[in-house]
Amino acid sequence: MQFLKNKHMIIAMFIAPVLAIVAYFATDHMVAEKPQAATPGHSYPLAAKSNCRYQSGACTLKNGDIEIHLTADRIASNTIRLSLSSQLPIENALIALYLEGQESAPVSMQHTNTDASILEAELHLTDPENTKMRIAVKINQATYFVETSAIFVDLETSFSRENFSS
Repeated sequence: MQFLKNKHMIIAMFIAPVLAIVAYFATDHMVAEKPQAATPGHSYPLAAKSNCRYQSGACTLKNGDIEIHLTADRIASNTIRLSLSSQLPIENALIALYLEGQESAPVSMQHTNTDASILEAELHLTDPENTKMRIAVKINQATYFVETSAIFVDLETSFSRENFSS
């Protein structure tokens, strides 16, 4: 314990953690990717949030300040109505279903209101657990795309829906 009597060692034990924290943030600042605005005419991927991976009834897609919400309503046993909404006006949206080597033709989603932020399409979906959705959305003349599982279309809860049906 002789080193604890050395004033240089004591000062170093206080300064080393501070220098480590400063170096951590300085390195992050120097090598981090700087956010850039979307350029018209270019394509950007969307990230599917965790609610897209289970039977939640909704799916959220995000890239920077672009956030798109998908909700599905089952019309019949093999038909769903998919609604797509965003805070920004959507120019166009295409959706295609992919099931084990069989890809459906892309379906153009239609606007449902005048502010161009909600689009809908009816899709034939038989096996949501094994089906992938491929979605392309055009916002501010930039294209955003994603491939995600279609398992979210069925809402499954541990409680009865009778209390929430009205």
